[in-house]
Amino acid sequence: MKTVNWHTVLRILVVTFVIAQFSTFIAPYAQAKPEKIYVGVIGDFSGPYAPVVGPTKAGAEDAWKYINNELGGVDGVKVIPLIADMAGKVDIGLSKYNEMVSMNPKPLFIDTFITPLAAALRERYIEDEIVGFHPGAYDTLYPVGLSYSYYAMYPELLAMGLKYLKDNHKGDSPLRVGILTWDTSYGRAIVIDQFYDYAKKIGVEIVDTQLFGIREIDVLTQLMKLKSKKIDHIITNCTASGPLTIKKGLKEMGWDIGVMNAAGGGWGTVRLAPELFENDLVVLPTRSFDEVDAPAIKTIMKYFKSNNRTKNEKSLFYLLAWQCAIMEYDILTKIVKEKGWDAVNAKAIDTVLRSGMEFSPLDMQTLKFTETRRTPPFARVYQVKSGKLLPMTDFLTVPDFQP
Repeated sequence: MKTVNWHTVLRILVVTFVIAQFSTFIAPYAQAKPEKIYVGVIGDFSGPYAPVVGPTKAGAEDAWKYINNELGGVDGVKVIPLIADMAGKVDIGLSKYNEMVSMNPKPLFIDTFITPLAAALRERYIEDEIVGFHPGAYDTLYPVGLSYSYYAMYPELLAMGLKYLKDNHKGDSPLRVGILTWDTSYGRAIVIDQFYDYAKKIGVEIVDTQLFGIREIDVLTQLMKLKSKKIDHIITNCTASGPLTIKKGLKEMGWDIGVMNAAGGGWGTVRLAPELFENDLVVLPTRSFDEVDAPAIKTIMKYFKSNNRTKNEKSLFYLLAWQCAIMEYDILTKIVKEKGWDAVNAKAIDTVLRSGMEFSPLDMQTLKFTETRRTPPFARVYQVKSGKLLPMTDFLTVPDFQP
């Protein structure tokens, strides 16, 4: 009968115990790596905003295809965009959101491209512990929660545009402008004290403010009131049919006056009647499709063409969908690399965003957020020329209109 070597047995037991403990330590990280990631994308693909916002769908599909195929997803995990049409109606958008947050796993982000829906979701993001990206307006961002904007607030964009107009105004008399915008939370986002106070501060006179309904097709009454005030320029904050209604009214009146718009005045709007929008100004947060030699535009257009996108899908919101996707990829990659998959949650995402870290998705623009400011601070003035949007300035810092 052989003698038992208790020293060997003891060594085996110790090694087994150590391996078991180590396995217990690393198991949560190994098991926490998901098979897939969801990101929600809710936009108006068939309602009144569709000519401008509709290309969000194509942009999200193309951007995540680029991330999954060329960047390998997030640490090897593929990202699936959940894309839903809210048809321009907030109740439908809320229903789509409810479906998404009920999924397992639930989306890590919700990208919303309609201001009224974003406002309705602001408190839901906090309740459901989801970070939301959406348009920049007070009621979509404040009080501070888990809401962030992919561009500066509308009044900040147009305040920068006002400064550009003022600096290029000819003559000794002060620049006089009138506001004509939609009577919606989106349109009225610029009708705030900070905007009027800023105009006064830089020596611009806002002499009148007129509103019109989102489905109105005649604004001649409002235009006649503005014309009687002898203004030099019109400021608006609406999209698609809104600016088109204004420009048709101006043509009918024979009134040759420039119009300046913010994010709603991009390619989707201009394409409706390029000749009417000639020489108008648009303040945008990203590079232009028409900067054809820019590396970012080359990369984006490679996917645009390979996926057989049409000219109607050339829109600011196609670009914004790319910007959101790549920023979200950068955030998740940073968290996983530094802390592991177990740390991926809304709190960690919010911490990265609040840190002041700069994001430059494909060098389309620079985005930076802080503890209190939930909008990126940079934008550019463009002018419409033969249907193209050509840059008139570098990327400039917009005024800070935090509440």
